[in-house]
Amino acid sequence: MKLTPLKIAIGSVLLFFSIASCDNDDPFYIPPPDFSTVPAAYDYEGLEAVEIEEGITAYIHEEGDGVGTVTVRDDILLFITLRTLEGDIIYSTYNDSSVEPTTVRISNIQLNPSVFRYNIQLAYTYGLRQGVIGMKEGERRTLIVQPEQGFADLPNGTANEDYKNSVLQYDLIVLDIID
Repeated sequence: MKLTPLKIAIGSVLLFFSIASCDNDDPFYIPPPDFSTVPAAYDYEGLEAVEIEEGITAYIHEEGDGVGTVTVRDDILLFITLRTLEGDIIYSTYNDSSVEPTTVRISNIQLNPSVFRYNIQLAYTYGLRQGVIGMKEGERRTLIVQPEQGFADLPNGTANEDYKNSVLQYDLIVLDIID
């Protein structure tokens, strides 16, 4: 078998990529998201607090202009950032230099502690579900969710157990209500 320059070049490229991609010994390693591109938390100081229910408070930054409102039967397209009041970002649609909204089925919002990959389900709480119901398209809102309506009941060993006692801040923009 004769080694041609093309075969050597292809072999070198394959070798380079196989070595470069092995920066971790754990084959199941999933790198954490990069939150450096997430916008600052919405400032809700001076806005009127609207109590959704005990432990869930909304601050409306901008009223929506849509005809209908979000119901438990809807899917919605939204931008979302979840953080603690201390500033730890837990999830955002703006992570990893992305500006991609996500689609959420309201009826599916529930705690799902068995999620393996880092995704929107790690942001789901009862407080989020109750806080988005009634929003209109185009509405920008901050939800403050107390631990009892957030992650307080998560079992040990789950992804967000470090936030069981944290007050959560959701910054949301509903782009579309998909019936």
